Amino acid sequence: MKRFKIHGRSLLSIVMITAIVLISGITFLLMVAFGLYGLSRILIYLQLAEFTYNQSMIDNLFYYGSYIVSGYFLLLVIEFIIDELKKRNPEHSFFKGAKYHIFIVFMNTTFFYLFVHLNYEHIRINYFVILIVIGILYALTEFFYPESENLNHKDDD
Repeated sequence: MKRFKIHGRSLLSIVMITAIVLISGITFLLMVAFGLYGLSRILIYLQLAEFTYNQSMIDNLFYYGSYIVSGYFLLLVIEFIIDELKKRNPEHSFFKGAKYHIFIVFMNTTFFYLFVHLNYEHIRINYFVILIVIGILYALTEFFYPESENLNHKDDD
């Protein structure tokens, strides 16, 4: 039976890469958490939202965290489906211009509201407030991450 050998340099490289990935991931999650906490405080201050679930710290983390995570995965699924449609019909006029972006924001907000938000009775936010927040986040992603060229130079068949 052969033994699995790891050289000292390889082990050091693996540990360094793992540390970098973990530190950057934790930093990203902390920034998202503080950003969402700040957003919730702004919405409460402006009386645009009400968060009435107040149990222990762990219960709050699971309740509000599941709201955010389920919404995030729903938006990822919608984005994946739209990207697939866009790949199949890249020349279609629907995928060009402002009406496409407006449709995406309204569709994301509507699906999020119907499939995620309505299931959480302790989070009270108006549909139009969610529409504005998702619209601003979508505009920021389009501004900072615009459509770019395929750097791999491969055909996506």
